[in-house]
Amino acid sequence: MGLRKTLFSPVLICLSFPALAGDFTLSSGADYSRGDYGEAVTSETWYVPVIGKYESGALTYKLTVPWLRITNPSVGPDGVPLAGDCDRIESGLGDTVASVDYAVLEGGDGGTLLVDLVGKVKLPTGDEDHCLGTGETDFSGQIDVTQGLGPVTGFATLGWKKFGDPDDTDFRDPLFASLGLVTRLAPATSIGLAYDWREKVVSEGDEIQELTLFLTQRLSPEWRVQLYALAGFSDASPDSGGGLLLSRRF
Repeated sequence: MGLRKTLFSPVLICLSFPALAGDFTLSSGADYSRGDYGEAVTSETWYVPVIGKYESGALTYKLTVPWLRITNPSVGPDGVPLAGDCDRIESGLGDTVASVDYAVLEGGDGGTLLVDLVGKVKLPTGDEDHCLGTGETDFSGQIDVTQGLGPVTGFATLGWKKFGDPDDTDFRDPLFASLGLVTRLAPATSIGLAYDWREKVVSEGDEIQELTLFLTQRLSPEWRVQLYALAGFSDASPDSGGGLLLSRRF
């Protein structure tokens, strides 16, 4: 789940850029992961997203359009088994993800508690016959909570995902959760750690279990960069991964 799940959490955005009404942010980067996912061969995935995010009052709208390159396709970026007649190397447009975030509590009057409700839809823009997606629409909802704890900020996510079922499959609709801490090393630099978990999607599969270490650097009032490294602890997660995300606020 790495890049797609952890690095876009509201706490990281708030620590990098103070929220301003009407903000538009454009981001891109590269995410690399590798693992055998319980198979005999190692699968490698490059995930290169273009992300547009617009903030207006308590609402944040986001659209992610990715390009994928997968060697020995085994699972998709969402950690689900892939169908299709796949070659050793497949590349092309991946599935598009759109989301809406509503800030229920924004820590007013000097408070440090933030609460967000987030709804997401994954659109099947990736070619399932070439293992670039499942060919189905997925939906998810989650609650994100952020709490200041002195020099450290804690954040947590709890959500549920409704998978669309490709032919001859019956994906479960899993709960997922994240838990992490982030702190500032300097006024423009923060570092953190996050643990991601998700229930198994197929009965013979595994839960997702991943640990991500990340560094966020604000380069200017408009620019920031995030670097991260990931380790997985189950057959549904990559063995290792990492990447960067560069963002420009307008």
